[in-house]
Amino acid sequence: MADTRVTFCGVTFKNPLAAASAEPTLNAANMKKCIDAGAGAVIAKTMTDSPAMRELTQRAKWRFLNARHEVCHGKVPRSFSLYSRSGLALEPPEDFMKEITETVAYARQHDAQVIGSIASTTLDGWVDLGKQMEDGGVPLIELNFGCPHPKLMPGVRTGMNVGQDFDYGCEITQKVADAVKVPIIIKVTPQVTDLVLFSDMLHKAGARAVTLTNRFIGFVPDIETGKPLIYGKAGVGGPWTKPLTLRWINEVRCALGDKLDITGTNGAYDWRDVVMFIMSGAHIVQMCSAVMCYGYEWLTKQVAGLETFMDDKGYATIDQMLGIATDACMEYGDMPHEKAGVDQEKCINCGMCLKVCFADAMQQGDESVYVKEENCVGCGGCLSVCPVTGTIEMQQV
Repeated sequence: MADTRVTFCGVTFKNPLAAASAEPTLNAANMKKCIDAGAGAVIAKTMTDSPAMRELTQRAKWRFLNARHEVCHGKVPRSFSLYSRSGLALEPPEDFMKEITETVAYARQHDAQVIGSIASTTLDGWVDLGKQMEDGGVPLIELNFGCPHPKLMPGVRTGMNVGQDFDYGCEITQKVADAVKVPIIIKVTPQVTDLVLFSDMLHKAGARAVTLTNRFIGFVPDIETGKPLIYGKAGVGGPWTKPLTLRWINEVRCALGDKLDITGTNGAYDWRDVVMFIMSGAHIVQMCSAVMCYGYEWLTKQVAGLETFMDDKGYATIDQMLGIATDACMEYGDMPHEKAGVDQEKCINCGMCLKVCFADAMQQGDESVYVKEENCVGCGGCLSVCPVTGTIEMQQV
């Protein structure tokens, strides 16, 4: 059987699947359920000294939305969006730390890891929360510079408000890194222009890893009522965001290489996505929306799916997959030229390829289509819409 262990920031995880900081890790009882389900790690709900962010969680609201961004009723499709208003950990730090220490002890008995998560509204507060987490026994601490909800609350300077101020974010990072001995991870917001630059700055300030990325801010009207869903703007993410998240993982790995470890989140739905995150360069993969939708047993299925995939493909370790897609990534100018080829015996003459060929390369024959090669630029649109596998193949020229 494949070895799913992975080393992240010097800490060994039995598998790369982690339950992200959210409602499924709201307290010790919830985190234990994630551990029982087989997750290699849990990232605790973000502990904060902000009463406003704690109180918001008391009024949390979320909806699972379908492809038309309407509320799902019954079955939730794979391409759903999680649209939510929520806050951070419910309890003040002195009480929430009891949840942390209880979970750390339980994790040690079950070969799992607990990553602490913190967010403050002051520089000294970040340091104090970091020290409390370290004293609670966590091997890693994630600083939440990405939570979208504070952006929607005037006067609350934490989460995403920090992640959009690179200098302030680096100042916090340096202060916490100097104050604690355990490695720190920075969870960033995708709503900035350059996460490669920010990740490099964070590395130089003392971060050992980055979490790429937190969620976006969205707005969804209900056309039946003319009012916004759940009363207004909210955090939005889900499986549809995967290519956006993987882009940043790809770019940070390309730019920084082994300088900075990466944990990926926002878009991982199942074990296939976990593999994509790893192949893009993420050491561990955090899962949230799908667990909130399908329950803790979803984690168990994805760990098993990852193991089966590795055995079937002959990957003995996670490291054999780590970053291989990013390492093979080409610049636009380096791509090979291709031409489409049609197996006319398989062609059912449906005409779909004719509709999407804007180079006038796909031509209608008597009984099937054919390729006018001098016009073909090798875009592959025809391959994408052809309903019969193997009828159209792209061939390097």
